[in-house]
Amino acid sequence: MRAKFAVLGTLAAAIVTAGAGISAAHAETGPQAVPLVRYFDGLQHYVTSGARPGPKYREEGRVPILTSNLPGTRAIYGCLAGNARRDQFLTGESDCENSVSSSKNNTFLRREGFLYKSPGAGRRALYRCYVPHTQSHFVSVRSDCESNPPASKVNAEFILGYFPSAQAD
Repeated sequence: MRAKFAVLGTLAAAIVTAGAGISAAHAETGPQAVPLVRYFDGLQHYVTSGARPGPKYREEGRVPILTSNLPGTRAIYGCLAGNARRDQFLTGESDCENSVSSSKNNTFLRREGFLYKSPGAGRRALYRCYVPHTQSHFVSVRSDCESNPPASKVNAEFILGYFPSAQAD
């Protein structure tokens, strides 16, 4: 779980390296993006394009997420799980999955941004992952959710969407 949140590609590398928004050259030639940052406090994850959730959280990595709804994209929302203390998760459902959740008490936090719905040139998958024993969701660019060893109890739930990257898988 402490593995680096590796990101490849020119746009993603610019965001990771600069620690800020995209460079002026990318802003002029492509869609606007902001960093979607994964934080960890030693037990729980928190993934947001907003402010750091608190002083105990340290950054594990970031990927670019679009700021506007372009053709072929969908909104991604940050929510708190109602049945697990401090479990923040991302979803494509504006109701925070309350229509499919048995507890139906998840809380909407914010719209984080937009991801592409399908793979394509210059896009990489972003996986939603879950650690059952700590009840913590997070995102990863790896389909194995950085399981170490691969048989550990980390579940890749699904592909949340695809983020812009100058280099495809």
